Amino acid sequence: MESSSRSFWSRVFYGWWIVLLGSLIIAVGAGILIHGFTVFFLPLKRDLGVSSAAISLLYGAARLEGGAEGPLVGYLVDRWGPRVMMLMGAALAGVGFILLSFVQTFWQFFFIYIFVISLGFNAGFFHPVYAAVNNWFIRHRGKGFAITGVAASVGGVFMAPLLSHLILSFGWRTGAVIAGLTILTVAVPAALPIRRSPESMGLLPDGDPPRDDRTAGERPRLETAPQTEFTVSEALRILDFWILLLAIALRVSITVALTIHFVPLFVWKGQTEAASAYLVSLFALSTIPITLVCGWFGDRGDKSLICGLGVLPTMAGMILLMYGHSGISLYALPVGLAITMGTVPLNWALIGDLFGRRSYGTLRGIMVVGTGLGTFLSPIYAGWVFDRTETYAPVLWTFFTVHLLAAVLFFILHRRSPQKRYLEG
Repeated sequence: MESSSRSFWSRVFYGWWIVLLGSLIIAVGAGILIHGFTVFFLPLKRDLGVSSAAISLLYGAARLEGGAEGPLVGYLVDRWGPRVMMLMGAALAGVGFILLSFVQTFWQFFFIYIFVISLGFNAGFFHPVYAAVNNWFIRHRGKGFAITGVAASVGGVFMAPLLSHLILSFGWRTGAVIAGLTILTVAVPAALPIRRSPESMGLLPDGDPPRDDRTAGERPRLETAPQTEFTVSEALRILDFWILLLAIALRVSITVALTIHFVPLFVWKGQTEAASAYLVSLFALSTIPITLVCGWFGDRGDKSLICGLGVLPTMAGMILLMYGHSGISLYALPVGLAITMGTVPLNWALIGDLFGRRSYGTLRGIMVVGTGLGTFLSPIYAGWVFDRTETYAPVLWTFFTVHLLAAVLFFILHRRSPQKRYLEG
C-alpha cells in the first residue's frame, strides 16, 4: 500500500505542485492584502482621524509603487527565478504587518505600508507565482492560472470575516499582527520547494513525456504546441501588447477600487460593517467556481473574448446597486464582480499565449506599470468624491464608463488576434 501511494505521488506532474504551492502563497497574500484590506478601512479612518480619500491613498499609492517596481521585479523574476522573489516578498510583507501595530500616526502607517508591505507583496506574490505557472504550462495554462486565481478568493472567504472579527473585537493593531504572522508561517515555507521551470528538473511543460521515453505501442497523445518566443523589444513593437496593457489597466483600476471601497459602499447603502464583511465573503466565494469554469473554457476558447464578456456583469451590478430597491439588488454587485474577477487569471495568461515563456516576467512587469497608475487614481477618486458628496453614485457611473472601455478593448483584441486552440488528448 505504501509503495503504491509513493508511486501515485511520484506520477503527479511537478507543475501541479507548483500550482498548489503558489495557490497557498496567493491565498494568504491576497486574502489579507486584497480582500482583507477593506475591513481595515473604516477602523483606520476612525482611529487615525483621517478622511476616506486619505485611506484610499494608502492602497492607491501601494498600487502605484507596484507599477513603478513592476519592470524591475519582472526582470529579477526572469533572471533569479520565482522562488527567490517569493521568499523576499513574503518576509517583507509579514514583518511589515507586525510593524504596523506600533505606529501612532497616519504617515508612519503610510511609510510602512508602502515601502515594506507593498514592496514585499508586489515583489513576492502574484508576479512570481504567475511567472512560475507560465513556465510550467502551455496547453494547460488556463487551468493553472485559474487555480492560482481561485486561491485569492479562497483566501478572501476565510481572511475577510476573520480579520473583521479580530478588528472589531480586539482592534486593527491585533488584526495586523495576526496577518503578519500568518504570512510568515504559511507563505515563506510554501515558497521553498518552488522550482524555476520543468527543464530545470529534466521535464517538459504540461508533463509531456520525452519522445524517447514512449513505447512503440503507446497511444499517441496531443503534445504541447510549439510557441513563438518573443523578446521584450519584439513584443513592445506589436500593437496587441498595448491593447492588452490598456484593457487590463482599465479593468483592474475599477475592480481594485471596488474591492477597496467594498465595505464603505455597502455601509452607504445601509448595511452594517459586519454584514458588509460577509458580503465580501460572498464575493470571494462566488469567484471560486467561476474562475475554475473560466480557466477550463480559456484552454478551449478565446481568452480575450471571455475576458471581454466577463467585464459586463460588474457593470450591471453597479447599476443595480445604485437604483435597485429590493434586497436582492445588494447581491448583484458581489456576484457580478465575482464573475469579472473570475476572468482575471485569463488576463495574465494572455501574455503567455501571445508572447511565450521567455520574457513573461518582464512583460508582465511592464504591464503592471499601467495598472499601477490606474489603481493609484481610482480608489483616491472614489474616496475624494464620497468625502465631498456623501454618495458613491457619481463614482459608480464613472467606473461603469471605464469598464465599458475595457470590455471594448478585449473585444478588439479578440477580433485582431484569434488564439490558436489546442485541445487535450
